[in-house]
Amino acid sequence: MELRLHSVEFGFLQGIFFCNSAHLCEQGLTINGRLYPYPEIDKTVEVTQGWFTQTLIWGDKRFGFFRFVDSKPLFRTALNNRIAFCRTALQLSFDNLLVDVTRFDRVFGLHQRYLRDSDKTLLQSEYRGALDAFNLSEHFTTLGFDTSKLNCRLAKFIKQPDIFTERYNQWWQDKQLDAYKNLFDSLEANPLTQFQREACVVDENNTLVIAGAGTGKTSTMAAKAAYLVNQGLAQPQDILMLAYGKDAQVELEQRVSSIAGGSGALTAIKVSTFHALGKEIIEYYLNRSSQVSVLARDEKQFTQFIDQQIDQIVADPQMADPVADYFGRYLYPQVNELAFKSDGQYRAYLKNNEIRALSGDLVKSFQELTICNYLYTHGIEFEYEPKYRVPVTEPGKSVYQPDFYIPVLDAYLEHFGIDKLGNTRPDIDKDTYNQSREWKIALHKRHNTCLMQTFSWQAENGALEKELEALLCKRCEQLDISQSELFKPISPEAVFAQVKALGIYRNVSRLMASFVNLFKSSGMTLSKLESMKLPNTNSNSKSNTKPNSKLKSKTTAKHSAHYNQLRWQAFLHLFSWVITRYQAQLTAHNTLDFSDMIAQALNMAREKDFHQKTAERFRYKYIMVDEFQDISHERADLVKALRDSNPGCALFCVGDDWQAIYRFTGSDLSLTTEFEPTFGATQTIMLDKTFRFNNRIEKVASRFIQANPAQLKKQLKTHSQSDNPEVCLLVNNKQIAIEQTFASIMEVTDKTRADIDCEAVSVMLISRFKSSLKDLSVWQKRYPQLSISGFSAHASKGKQADFVIVLDVNDDKYGFPCKIDSDPILETLLPQLDNYADTEERRLFYVALSRAKQTVFVQAELGKESVFVKELRSYGGDVRCYLSDLAPMYNESLCCPQCKEGKLIPREGRFGLFYTCSLGQDYCDTKIDACSVCNSAPMLRNETHHFCSSEKCGHRLPVCPECISGKLVVRTNSKSGKSFLACSGHKRDDKNSCQYTCNLAEHRVDKVLGTAA
Repeated sequence: MELRLHSVEFGFLQGIFFCNSAHLCEQGLTINGRLYPYPEIDKTVEVTQGWFTQTLIWGDKRFGFFRFVDSKPLFRTALNNRIAFCRTALQLSFDNLLVDVTRFDRVFGLHQRYLRDSDKTLLQSEYRGALDAFNLSEHFTTLGFDTSKLNCRLAKFIKQPDIFTERYNQWWQDKQLDAYKNLFDSLEANPLTQFQREACVVDENNTLVIAGAGTGKTSTMAAKAAYLVNQGLAQPQDILMLAYGKDAQVELEQRVSSIAGGSGALTAIKVSTFHALGKEIIEYYLNRSSQVSVLARDEKQFTQFIDQQIDQIVADPQMADPVADYFGRYLYPQVNELAFKSDGQYRAYLKNNEIRALSGDLVKSFQELTICNYLYTHGIEFEYEPKYRVPVTEPGKSVYQPDFYIPVLDAYLEHFGIDKLGNTRPDIDKDTYNQSREWKIALHKRHNTCLMQTFSWQAENGALEKELEALLCKRCEQLDISQSELFKPISPEAVFAQVKALGIYRNVSRLMASFVNLFKSSGMTLSKLESMKLPNTNSNSKSNTKPNSKLKSKTTAKHSAHYNQLRWQAFLHLFSWVITRYQAQLTAHNTLDFSDMIAQALNMAREKDFHQKTAERFRYKYIMVDEFQDISHERADLVKALRDSNPGCALFCVGDDWQAIYRFTGSDLSLTTEFEPTFGATQTIMLDKTFRFNNRIEKVASRFIQANPAQLKKQLKTHSQSDNPEVCLLVNNKQIAIEQTFASIMEVTDKTRADIDCEAVSVMLISRFKSSLKDLSVWQKRYPQLSISGFSAHASKGKQADFVIVLDVNDDKYGFPCKIDSDPILETLLPQLDNYADTEERRLFYVALSRAKQTVFVQAELGKESVFVKELRSYGGDVRCYLSDLAPMYNESLCCPQCKEGKLIPREGRFGLFYTCSLGQDYCDTKIDACSVCNSAPMLRNETHHFCSSEKCGHRLPVCPECISGKLVVRTNSKSGKSFLACSGHKRDDKNSCQYTCNLAEHRVDKVLGTAA
């Protein structure tokens, strides 16, 4: 192709709007006498068409022409001339491209392994110019170059690198799977599954294996190591396996050894815990031995050290105020009462978290707690909720018990939950509450007893203690008692001694110990910690507040938040003392704790001279992490530092987000669910076949855990199958339920033994807390032919049994889910949870469910079933349910009429069936008779009648108009033989009981007898 000359002269209109003439020569394009050189090959030269015009794009210039002007010869020549002009540059680009093609084929031919993301990125960078050259292929063809060689591997890669990489890696995986089929078939008793094999041959920079319960994660890790060594990708000493605990480390070592078949081929693989690795790094980097503190190795001694420090704080006069503040006022975090939908829900919270005053009393509100602790710390003797000196029943309620009685003042104290306008909490009826208050005031006037009153609005203004003190002083004046006779403040040492005596101290000690560990793991400085504020957990009320209560809601929430900030500051005073002396103890003995092992090793691994100082001992090609779902940020940073210290090192992590249960130690599940943003390009593989439990357990357990949308979705297949539901609910007394379970297990195992000679059947009892397994030895002695074990839910992780019994799955403090709230102080250092209710407890319950091979039994008390049991019951035919004999008398829809939160639980007593509130008598003393007609439902009350709650029965009795709580029942005069109506609360020879009677004629007989009106 040669340059051609071409000239065009245009007409009048073209000249007016665009140009008069255009000429092509050896130097370029001349328009209206001005020369525009031929653009370089990387510039654009083309013609675009419009409705009435066409444009010649000449590099960064634009020339317009009317469409009716014959410009095609000009355009065609211009395009050809430009290519001819650039022939030399195009030839050079073509020749260089052919060199790249040949070089890429040679390099890629030598690759012979998985194409990692880092490999792809490197190749893209190295052959970046080739993409521009391939885009000139049309010009190469125009010039007559032989472009057949451009249909090559480099073109496919550089144009579509992701697709090329995916296809190549799939080809490589298939090749490897075929080449190592015999290895994967023979490593374990059962051949590896397809996804286990894929996990072995995938060799990405970062590989995350999501391994469901029983899917063979340990087998996969060991098989991966065997493949890497057999394939020549690594020597055994190039591989590091990390486990969390000593037991897991031993299991990994044994599995690797068994795969080696005793040959010792894999014994050089480093299998370590995180802490042991950290200690080893420190020793090699510093070239000296290090010692682990006994406080780290022995939990009991660590606890004793914390206790000793707190004792010393109490004994230090300079710490008197912080001690008095924390132990006298701030032992418990405070919640916003308006964040609860009902008074019963609030009481349930107090019960589950055991809010106990210094006097030892379990209180029913935080404001009452303030009053109790004020009285106690000021040495004022008092009684909490005593019986009134004149036995009397409050209308519609039980026997009247004032909130407080102060003997030295001979005065009662009632604390009323109202604001200055008499408004109550949204869930409490204002009129009824204030009527009750007026009744109490009138009662004290009638019996000439002193009644002092405090109010919620005083607490919300922060003036409750001040107002209380004023009331006490005023009463002293009335009785002509000196204030010194009443106020006898006790010392901080005495307060602390009482905290210990009540057992509340153990909570303080545990809180302090946990906070020390979390603080050390966080890498945070004390000054930064002291500058932090406690997150406000009370800002959002869950209640549907009425318009007149919105201001009160905000005020209450603000007061709670302020209290918790003061508590946080009081705690930090104590903590700064403890942590300073803890660090001094480590330094004085030249020892490390577990957090130091990780933190110092991390800093060393980031140093430029790390490998030089450690003699290349920690230069690994592969780092494999077991139980990755339990990793913390500190450990994750150490793993990344080790990986990044050796270019080409790959990360292989195995875990299951469904079984992440150690957040309280600092483990952060987001490191698993958001793995790639944290560690870089990742290939994720899910092991989908479990060898532990059957399909019926899998269906229930998987449905349960995946109710939380934050969990990764996966569908497990099972090796074993069952035609019957294998999750059984036992809603009954614990003792009876266990007896039923063992009877069922024995029946099944006896049939099995008749057919085959099998090993001892294993039974595992699991509870949320180990304290629920006190009677384990009893069952072990009763059934010696069974292998019976017992674990807390956390301790059961990694274990399995033929049959599993999950105990005490109740809606209770120590139930499942646990109802004890995490302390906001700890939450400052803990990873954030997702927003799903009971999210970590749900994962823990899944762990319990997934321990069983054949059948899992779940026990709960009737009427106290937790939300987990209720959810399982909703699964219909997938779950078998066995109920207590009292179950027909229980109505799930009936709430306690007093607290509106608890359920009415049927109970058998000396005098037959009755009902109590599920919250327990310390928090709700409701006791209701069963219907005397049907004897299968509780008697409830409205404004006029006591009525049977069973719609089938319809029995009802009039309400006593005098005491309201009693029923009008038919009685017979022993002398006259005549019948009359009397209050059921009447007791012979008890003048304080209700004395109301009336003639039968005053009430319709059908109302009394419950017949149809």
